Amino acid sequence: MAIAACGGSTPTSKAGYPESGLVLLSIKDGAPRGSASIGKDPVAVIVSDDGRMAYLADSAPGDVYAVSLPNLHVAWKQHVGGAPFGLLLRGPRLFVSLFDGAAVLELDPKSGVMMGAHQVPQGPAAMTVDASGRIVVAGTRGQVNVIDGGQLPAGHGFGIALAGGRIWTADYERAELVPAGDDHRVGLPLPLFPFWLAPGGGDTLLIAAEGAVEDTDAGGVFSFDPVSGAFKILATPKDPDQVLQSGSLIVVAAHGDGHVLVLQDERSSAWARGTAPVALAASDALGLLVVAVNAHE
Repeated sequence: MAIAACGGSTPTSKAGYPESGLVLLSIKDGAPRGSASIGKDPVAVIVSDDGRMAYLADSAPGDVYAVSLPNLHVAWKQHVGGAPFGLLLRGPRLFVSLFDGAAVLELDPKSGVMMGAHQVPQGPAAMTVDASGRIVVAGTRGQVNVIDGGQLPAGHGFGIALAGGRIWTADYERAELVPAGDDHRVGLPLPLFPFWLAPGGGDTLLIAAEGAVEDTDAGGVFSFDPVSGAFKILATPKDPDQVLQSGSLIVVAAHGDGHVLVLQDERSSAWARGTAPVALAASDALGLLVVAVNAHE
């Protein structure tokens, strides 16, 4: 199944996948379940709690899409400007960070209508929820922004995640992990640049880090135990844009390698070869891995 979101011709890769848009894979074995050309510069995707709606941030055009699953029908499109980067569903709101807009917007996830806005320092990136339920936003100016709650010192970077009861951030240029509100810093086991953070199994932290030359140098995917301070090197793909744990699987958007890297029980496999994956989300209800692809990133 291949669907064009806006009519006309649909640019595709040599493997038949869209150059930009969404690809659906079976979470069991990676079998293709559908694809759609949506947007021009996708950078993030998340899935609703019921697993039946995906939300896509299209950075350069400044749009956010809601896309129903599994039929990949565009339910709504909202122009927000400001290079949307991070997406987070919290209660009846979809939060969208504007990397170039120094703001975090609140949209109605059912209609896309803007319901509120929060001014933050320039460069807001990924978002998560802390242990007390507050929304926290990574920032490239050395702070995390707590929505309606001030700031905490942190790394200068894009990634943020809750692990072991603490908020961890990435300091991209210094190749370090930094707990929010703490002077403690942890260097990566390899000289790589941490881009994405995600919670892993057993209160661990997963890290996707890029090489010096993003598209061609080997990067790294790591697991970090905040209690012991121990790292485990899981893989060294090129340009790993995101890492995600879904059940027993650790899934990586290996953009530079042109596939989704899947790690399980000390084994690895490549799904959706010939794609340009940049972001991932799982729909457990539908048994799907939702992959945002962007050949122009």
